[in-house]
Amino acid sequence: MAAPYISEKSFIARLAIGNTKYPGPVGRWEYRPGYNGTKRWQLGGWLTTSRQDREPQTLWFGAVKKGDGYAYEIRLWTGDRAHAMYNQRVDISTNDYLGLYELTSAVGPLWKLDYDSAAQARLTTLEGKAVGVRYDKAFWTSGLIGSYLQVGRAPAAEFDVEIVQMGVDEPR
Repeated sequence: MAAPYISEKSFIARLAIGNTKYPGPVGRWEYRPGYNGTKRWQLGGWLTTSRQDREPQTLWFGAVKKGDGYAYEIRLWTGDRAHAMYNQRVDISTNDYLGLYELTSAVGPLWKLDYDSAAQARLTTLEGKAVGVRYDKAFWTSGLIGSYLQVGRAPAAEFDVEIVQMGVDEPR
């Protein structure tokens, strides 16, 4: 895919949220209730803050010039082409949840990182809708439970951004 990514402004990072009712590292962990109150954890395709005992998921932020600044396409960074979810992109579901989707030929969706301080940022759509966290119990469908990232959910999440590496080319 020929995309206008600016490699020197693109980076790999891990995110964590501390200011909402459901803080934690951004990952893909969901759980099903088990017997006697136990939790059966599994990896899913939705971005969550459900599991504080794990490291945050590593993500690639592909920079694209937008106006006076930059916007980013966000993808899962596994570093392994054989990984089942290699290079999947963060996109918005019909219910405004953030999930991982297959790449298409179009760039996007694009996200803005608006920094409140050196390490704290808000993640927003280009239209200015901020990402927050919603605790959801999907008993009626999959039985999965978790603290899911959702566009437009208040309060807006403040992300701790841990940059792992700057100047990263688009994963192919």
